[in-house]
Amino acid sequence: MKSTRERAEERRDAKLEQIREQVESGSLVIRDMTAEEREQYPPRPASHRRPSRRPSV
Repeated sequence: MKSTRERAEERRDAKLEQIREQVESGSLVIRDMTAEEREQYPPRPASHRRPSRRPSV
């Protein structure tokens, strides 16, 4: 039986593979942001994750 993290990782991998296939077929195009878009959507600060509340074993 797979853990929740393993199932989530499998779903993520499947989505990434789908994106790769779409890029290869040309149905999805990934382009660089323009200077105007960069100004409008600046990079987000790195999120600060809280440490796990579960005790380490």
